[in-house]
Amino acid sequence: MNAPTNGSQPKQGESTSYIVKDSGVRCFAPPCPTYNAFPADKPDAEPIPVHELELSSVAEGSDEKMESLIRKTLDGTGLKVQGTLETRPNAGPAGAATVLRASKVEN
Repeated sequence: MNAPTNGSQPKQGESTSYIVKDSGVRCFAPPCPTYNAFPADKPDAEPIPVHELELSSVAEGSDEKMESLIRKTLDGTGLKVQGTLETRPNAGPAGAATVLRASKVEN
């Protein structure tokens, strides 16, 4: 599945603010759309399925910080980040993965 590129959603590779929430989806053949990303300026828009949430640049090398950020995706408000969507082809048996690379955590 490729990252959406239609006019109503952010373009792949374009830095945008997203609210990221756990999708509740769990599967056995990766990649799995574990997260939903909503453009922060359009929180009622159709969610963008995200297979991987890359937080290493904002977690400051701390496993504890990484876990704290992931936990925020589980609450009702989600985790607000600035980042870019990328497609990683052949990410697993289920095909390509949409990766959200966070560059900044927002309040």
